[in-house]
Amino acid sequence: MKLFVLFALVAVAACQYVPGSDKEAQIVKNLYEAAVDNSFVTDVETSNGILVKAYGESLPGPEPETGTSRQSGSYQYVAPDGQTIRVEWEADERGYRATSDVIPEGADGRAAATGEQQF
Repeated sequence: MKLFVLFALVAVAACQYVPGSDKEAQIVKNLYEAAVDNSFVTDVETSNGILVKAYGESLPGPEPETGTSRQSGSYQYVAPDGQTIRVEWEADERGYRATSDVIPEGADGRAAATGEQQF
């Protein structure tokens, strides 16, 4: 369920509206592979320039229904002003962290010397 929620959030973030480009957009690549070691990879591309890539693994805990997952990936889209926006992200037991040229430094209220944004 956590994995589905994360994919939904990434998909919503990646699907920014660019007038005239989304109506006829087609999915040109839709790869999803789950391995027996609880890892996965997904790679999606649309004809209007949206790219989504994610990699991850599920780590079991000591009790049923416990554990954690580690995921990383990126998404890219073309903003209405024509700028290509790319965000790289990680999500694990420390939370969600995104890095991008479009995320202001210190957007979390702290000086972010690394340019890394944590939510």
